Amino acid sequence: MEFKFDKERLEKLEKLKEEGTEPYGSRFDVELHSIDVKENFEKLEGKDTAVAGRIIAKRDHGKIKFIDLQDEKGSIQIYFSEKHVDEESKKIAEELDAGDIIGVKGTVVKTKTNEISIDAKKMTMLSKSLLPMPSKWYGLEDTEKRYRKRYLDFIINRESLEKIQKGSIMLSKIRDIMKNKNFIEVTVPILQPIPGGANAKPFITHYNSLDRDFYLKIASELYLKRLLVGGFEKVFDISKNFRNEGVDTRHNPEFIMMEIYQAYGDLSTMLGLTEEIVKESVYAANKTYQVKFGERTLDLSKFQIKTMEEMVKENIGVDSEEEIIKRGKQIDGKVSSYGEAVNALFEAKVSDQIVNPIFVTRFPIEVSPLAKKTPDDPRFVYRFELYIAGMEIANAFSELNDPIDQISRFEEEAKRKNRGIDETQEFDMEFIEAMGYGMPPAGGVGIGIDRLQMIGTNSKSIKEVIPFPQLRTVED
Repeated sequence: MEFKFDKERLEKLEKLKEEGTEPYGSRFDVELHSIDVKENFEKLEGKDTAVAGRIIAKRDHGKIKFIDLQDEKGSIQIYFSEKHVDEESKKIAEELDAGDIIGVKGTVVKTKTNEISIDAKKMTMLSKSLLPMPSKWYGLEDTEKRYRKRYLDFIINRESLEKIQKGSIMLSKIRDIMKNKNFIEVTVPILQPIPGGANAKPFITHYNSLDRDFYLKIASELYLKRLLVGGFEKVFDISKNFRNEGVDTRHNPEFIMMEIYQAYGDLSTMLGLTEEIVKESVYAANKTYQVKFGERTLDLSKFQIKTMEEMVKENIGVDSEEEIIKRGKQIDGKVSSYGEAVNALFEAKVSDQIVNPIFVTRFPIEVSPLAKKTPDDPRFVYRFELYIAGMEIANAFSELNDPIDQISRFEEEAKRKNRGIDETQEFDMEFIEAMGYGMPPAGGVGIGIDRLQMIGTNSKSIKEVIPFPQLRTVED
């Protein structure tokens, strides 16, 4: 298949070759980034350094040229005078276009207009761009086009690049926290014979050598709990989950989930740990606990705790269980119990209204098949979900470690599936066998890393924090 590159740029490419210049260079030793030069100008003025990056603008004034060079940290002006450079650099300068990647060795100076610049002494061609760059102002306004050509989005919209950088800072901080608390990071299978650990529709694939269907991981939970049985006490996993569900601003079929399990802990153990992870990772990226999210300012210095039942009753203004069941059925015709009604009303009426962090506690047992029951009311379990800006960020349990009780929970899940509820837990006999050898009491939590990064980077869409999100097919 023939690809059509820009004719004029192809001609410049050939001219560079004819003049003995390699248009696609190799190693170039970068000494400083643009921000380093600007922030340390007083120490660096008059000294030589080496920078590299992509040309984003070029202005010719006869034998003097001004080039705006962009690197990962920002941009800096290159002052190019034919009096100061060698012959090869002069030849290269004549064939430059916006989009080309070059290396520059030169002196740190300020121009007559008081702009910090590099006075070029030698220029090296590192990569000739054969396609013209879109205009910063109109080339990538279409959101879908931005995501399809993400590499251009990062070049042109620096905010997009910075969001990915901030997300990386957050992830590094999370790992630092876990290391300091003596947790060990482990891996679990991505291909699993039974999709367990969450209520979700899985992706199915076929394992040729075993001639058997497997499922892409929907959660790490049941494997991490096996590690608790095996004697590990503090474990966590940060990896991709795959759920065959819809795509919207908060959901992506593959997403990064962190799961944590601590033997001899409980729900309150996970609550404190989750608050620290959320607060400190966002702070690491923003240097403040008050962060913008759309039109709102979120305050991550304070976390509230409320029960789901309490929040539902406050929202609809009634205490009667009969009335709550009635209203729950109006929301979802499959509701058949008080717990299911409370959950349906919370999801439909309450969750989207939450702004600042709230730990929502005491979940109905019907939607929590892996959590311990509360002793005062066995219809509810020790579970919380953390909500911020209307989004579920984390989900935690005092983990069930009674294998007999776990069997009955799996059996109840099968009944729910028979009633037409698709997203239920599969019966995992191997997990039951592992529990039969004894699993210590534990606290466990799953944290949606992508959603947490949305909070930390002021991103209203999950696609903003995923470098290459899934998109619908576009017909040619």
